Amino acid sequence: MIETQKSSTGLQQVTSTDISTNCSKCGEKILNVMTADENKVYHPHCFNCSDCGKTLAGGFFYKSKNIKSNESTSTTRNSVSESIRFCETCYKKIAPKCARCHNIIEASSIVWEDKKFHESCFTCCGVDKDGIQCRKPMKDESVYPLNDKWYCKNCFDKLDTGISAASRDILTQKCFKCYKEFAPGSLVSEYKGDYYHPTCFVCSQCNTSIANKSFYHQAKSDGRPSEMKFLCENCHIKNAQECAECKNKIISGEAIGFEGKQYHRSCFTCQNCKNEIGTSHFFKTKDDKYICQHCSLQQQQQQDTHSK
Repeated sequence: MIETQKSSTGLQQVTSTDISTNCSKCGEKILNVMTADENKVYHPHCFNCSDCGKTLAGGFFYKSKNIKSNESTSTTRNSVSESIRFCETCYKKIAPKCARCHNIIEASSIVWEDKKFHESCFTCCGVDKDGIQCRKPMKDESVYPLNDKWYCKNCFDKLDTGISAASRDILTQKCFKCYKEFAPGSLVSEYKGDYYHPTCFVCSQCNTSIANKSFYHQAKSDGRPSEMKFLCENCHIKNAQECAECKNKIISGEAIGFEGKQYHRSCFTCQNCKNEIGTSHFFKTKDDKYICQHCSLQQQQQQDTHSK
């Protein structure tokens, strides 16, 4: 992107205090009139357009530290360390043009699909049924192109394209497993923001597709998405652990683990009050039963009373 700045400079008479002032371009002393820019001073005839050589002193000009042009530009007139300067006529030859209004871009621009726009020109091209243009600024928005025009999400969904903006977003993604693109009109499975081909969204044990079916998931090792393990319902039941209390499989819901054994949460209860213990404090009896903290305190109080 070309970054330019429109500037101006004036002429001033050299005074006795400037007697030792040298031109920043030719290095010779400035005896009569000088012009200044970027804290440097020049002879008026040395401060000129980098292309045509016309003096820029006393008028407006454009300068840039990074201008690339297809036009033949003289590079012998300016040093490497200073800015490149152009008169208005020469700048218009090499200046980038807005892809919408076709006027020159004097400062920063928005680049989209190798085209440059004024920020005020890069707006939604949508038109409602009453002929009113949307004109929503698209600088930080998702852009949906169609037939050399661009639309915001709402306007794109109103077009008769046969595909929604959300579907179009998916087409820009790749399958999280095989990293291949999705064909238009194909089915796509989604899980936690990742997209899969139905043939790629499979049980990690039996390899059958789990698209549009009930499945179970668990994170391997550090829980990263790439380490996610999916199981179909049948394989999950086969792999499910047995509850140490009721001896049935723990299919769903939270399991409680203690001393290498697994329990249904509803089975891990206090021997006395039958309330679920969950993750609360509890005590283990000599006959391998569990007592919640409340019941344990009651038992202790009763024992203390009987011992008196």
